[in-house]
Amino acid sequence: MQYVHNHHKMLKAGLLIAISAILYGFLGFLGTKVSKDNMSTSSMLFWRFLISTMWTFIFVVRSGGTIQLIKADKMLLLFTLVIGSVGYAASSQCYFIASEHVGTGLAMVIFFIYPIMITLFSWLTKKSAFNFKTLLILTSMMGGLFMLKETSNHSPGFTGILYGVSAAIFYAFYIIGSKKYSNTPIDSNVLTTLLSLGCTLLFLVLSLSEHSLSLPTSRNTWIYILILGTVATAIPIQLMLEGLKHISSVRASIISVLEPLVTVMVGVFLLGESI
Repeated sequence: MQYVHNHHKMLKAGLLIAISAILYGFLGFLGTKVSKDNMSTSSMLFWRFLISTMWTFIFVVRSGGTIQLIKADKMLLLFTLVIGSVGYAASSQCYFIASEHVGTGLAMVIFFIYPIMITLFSWLTKKSAFNFKTLLILTSMMGGLFMLKETSNHSPGFTGILYGVSAAIFYAFYIIGSKKYSNTPIDSNVLTTLLSLGCTLLFLVLSLSEHSLSLPTSRNTWIYILILGTVATAIPIQLMLEGLKHISSVRASIISVLEPLVTVMVGVFLLGESI
């Protein structure tokens, strides 16, 4: 009976992470729409995570999570902010820079080596076995991602590859760290709020230092940013953190590779791109 209960939890967790990956797949489409407003990357990411923070904080207040914030271990709260600002935010910034240097296709392939990094980390720390099945899945996954890569006019220079690998390292750090604090009794909405707040503060500082912080100039841009901050950021993070409570970081990272497939489909049906 306990086995069936645990199996049901794992299936539910896998479904939550799959939905999270599907929603993340709309990032490219929404980012493209916002960029047409001549908004800088750092400014767009600031608004994205500010809206995400506000969205999840509403859930925190409604569920009484503010008490958890007051009573929670302050080192855990600080660790969550660091995971958000260093892991998630740095990964986002590095990925955008890599895309500018080597094109979005190659940047995507490089970025999605992070499941391999997580698998190797879990194996080295003896948290999971590195078996033939896992190797086959990772090999097939990378082959599929490489075939999704479009022809690009960008030459794969060292700088672009370095930023792509850095994005993968930072995101692997985020997933591994998320797994650690997702096992705490603190509500996922509280953790998502702290993570989003860390990203908001980082991109606020970055955009101010670049003198690029700006307001959206049209109603449509506001709508796209609101959707970007909620549907493609806050909700996927909430689902990922909730799923990580019952599933390993290795399995979660492999399931999340649904994201580039959704990105391609969105590009075809919503942006008129071709495969």
